[in-house]
Amino acid sequence: MDRFLVSDVHLFPDPEEHPGRTRFLNFLGMLSSMTEPGELWILGDLFDFWFEYGSVVPAGHETTVCSIKHLSRTGWKVHFIPGNHDFWVGRYFIESTGAVVHGNTTVSTNFGGRSYLLAHGDGLGAGDTGYRLIKPILRSRIANLCFRLLHPDLGIRLARRFSDTSKRMLHRQLDELPEKLLEWAERRTEEGYQVIVTGHTHIDAVVDTGDGLYVSLGDWLTRFTYCRVPGDTGIPELLTYRETEETGTDVW
Repeated sequence: MDRFLVSDVHLFPDPEEHPGRTRFLNFLGMLSSMTEPGELWILGDLFDFWFEYGSVVPAGHETTVCSIKHLSRTGWKVHFIPGNHDFWVGRYFIESTGAVVHGNTTVSTNFGGRSYLLAHGDGLGAGDTGYRLIKPILRSRIANLCFRLLHPDLGIRLARRFSDTSKRMLHRQLDELPEKLLEWAERRTEEGYQVIVTGHTHIDAVVDTGDGLYVSLGDWLTRFTYCRVPGDTGIPELLTYRETEETGTDVW
């Protein structure tokens, strides 16, 4: 069984323009059309912001949610590791997509006989001390309750203002992996993991740590990259989902 891993799509609601929305939906369609179902792992920040107010969720993501649900119905197993922009996914997302949401920061698993450690990547390593201190507070039940007291229109408007990553990322050039995150990945391979996979950096790269591999997944804003892990080898391949100029359609 093949596995596919993506991260940092950073979708924001229709009808706002997004450089990767159509490609990502076509990518999901490609997976659902494959003869043998596999596993899709979404390593966080699928949405630029997500919060569930019980019976109210951010509007404009219906097509994406339905596409993931269709993928689940065709036999695919969908896994979701929340990122720093969508850590408040809850019952609605789970029931509407059929996805398995992992509450831990890291997930240890096995692909094709190789040991993998998966994570979104935020707050890992010795750097970013301020964020690592505030991360437990942001994800606490108290913070959730306080945000829930806001009217949904106001809460979502405020959150979008502070988390509108997509527009900011389009004006930035990212070329180097964070040193502290790379050191963290290297230590994990020294401990025995053969492959470490994270998102968060928006950089697509495969690094040989000496004891294993570190895969940084890139994003769907400027890179449009994903990782494929064949079931027979367990060796990760970092690929780009391209759009042909001749036909204007996405191909694999």
